[in-house]
Amino acid sequence: MDDAGPTVDPASQATFTAAMHEEMALRPARQGSMPSDLPVAPAMQVSADSGDGQALVSLIRKELQALEIRLASGNGKMHGLSQKMALLEHGVSATYAGRLIEAGLNAVAMADRLLEDLNSISERPAFGDRTAVLVGPVAGGKTTAAMQATLSIAGDRAVPPVVSASRDPRPGAREKFFAMADAARIESSWGGVASGALVVDAGGYGLDDLMADRPELSDYDLYLCIPAFLNRSTAARWLDGVRPLAGVILTHWSPTEVPLGLLGCMAERGVRLTGLSTSQDPAAPLIRPSVGTLGGPVRDALGLALDVAYSGVG
Repeated sequence: MDDAGPTVDPASQATFTAAMHEEMALRPARQGSMPSDLPVAPAMQVSADSGDGQALVSLIRKELQALEIRLASGNGKMHGLSQKMALLEHGVSATYAGRLIEAGLNAVAMADRLLEDLNSISERPAFGDRTAVLVGPVAGGKTTAAMQATLSIAGDRAVPPVVSASRDPRPGAREKFFAMADAARIESSWGGVASGALVVDAGGYGLDDLMADRPELSDYDLYLCIPAFLNRSTAARWLDGVRPLAGVILTHWSPTEVPLGLLGCMAERGVRLTGLSTSQDPAAPLIRPSVGTLGGPVRDALGLALDVAYSGVG
């Protein structure tokens, strides 16, 4: 009996289906004809927007099982297919899933490769010498992360914590900024970069603004703040649109809900993961990614993903 597989969030169906199309496109065409008596993939009867994610994943699995049998009849079993399927289901792109599988078919080897590609486990400081400008999606936890980053940098350099904010036309943005700065006991200013500012909360800049030439930002290091729950396609637009990028701060981070697809999207681009914001408290510490803070959760997430890979294909 086929394993029905884990329950899939319907919101993830489109991302998973797109990953499957990408995976099929990466495979070279086979020359020659297949024997006619081999199993044929079942017809796909469930649409991506049908709301039945369980049935969709089950049918895709059956289709790939049949495809694997057909491939095995020629050049032998495809290396790591079940692991690749598990990674695709968790939002990892087909290209980067292949890179993880090259490192090994187990969670430890894959986690080591992912951490290496994120450039997180290093001795260099999380932030450079220049003032850090934080940009990112609206309501993504950017202002909270700005306060936490300011305290982190001030502690490392033994200097007073000073934060500034660019003008943000959104209602309540100014009041929220000063309230958070007061709560964290940080000297703050609005509408420009104060002398001694360690961090600038650039909430007024949208993605379209950042994709254009912004000479006023050339003297600063840009850090992208994105929530850990952001889907891969949206994250990719920000990662590709904000250049040059000094690093990424993931907000709303939870070690029990590791976004493998998002981390893979960053690692695929060689983007450095600079910090993890785990609390909405502006005075809470910004977590520095390390083997202890990031390695364990990533290994656990990969282990769980690989444990539910369907049997019979490996």
